[in-house]
Amino acid sequence: MTTHRSRKLRLHILGSRVHKWLALFVGIQALLWMGTGAIMSYLKIEHVRSEHVISREPSPLGSGAVLPAWLSNSGDLTSVTTKTLNGNPVIEVRRQDGTASLHDPITGRQLSPLPRGTAGAIALQAWTGPATRVASVTPATAPVGTEFAGPFPAWQVSFADPDGTRLYIDASTGAVLAARSDTWRFFDFVWGLHIMDWTQRDRINSWWLLAFGICGTLIALSGFVLLANRFPRRRRRKS
Repeated sequence: MTTHRSRKLRLHILGSRVHKWLALFVGIQALLWMGTGAIMSYLKIEHVRSEHVISREPSPLGSGAVLPAWLSNSGDLTSVTTKTLNGNPVIEVRRQDGTASLHDPITGRQLSPLPRGTAGAIALQAWTGPATRVASVTPATAPVGTEFAGPFPAWQVSFADPDGTRLYIDASTGAVLAARSDTWRFFDFVWGLHIMDWTQRDRINSWWLLAFGICGTLIALSGFVLLANRFPRRRRRKS
């Protein structure tokens, strides 16, 4: 009887130590989960996406029912759309290989890739926030950290606003591909801590996250077992 009790006591002590150190190890990440979750809940998503200063409303005029005379269809066209670019009508042609180009609706002259000045004008037209200016327009031909991964070629248009807003303009179609700011970069960093993806920020099924999730579950279960063992057992009275 004494041997059984001492063995049970040793197992209880061992379980308590494992529970304590495992809880300390996982508890740091659990604190990060709660803290980063609170921060992301506090930040307004429209500010993260720069929707309060950037308008992404397209300006289509309609889809072309009849192909222009200058456009030859070799069976690889997916869409031909007439839209406006800086107030001027243009025709956007998309093909099956994924490429897109802009053309003059009358002559068919190809307008893309768009020049630097046109990209800056598109960004200014999309800007709806307080008065500011374009600080720089630089080409983007490769992924820019975690904030922009294409498509390419594109233009990075930086504004001189306090939040460091940057727009990425598609050089082929003139579309606003992404809006990034200091608020977005901070949110992106917090999101990486939350999902334990410190490089790409888009992997929510990493081994790190899975391992810590399993460990957290084991901590909760072992805690319930240890708590149950601490309750005094009622001894049945002998009749």
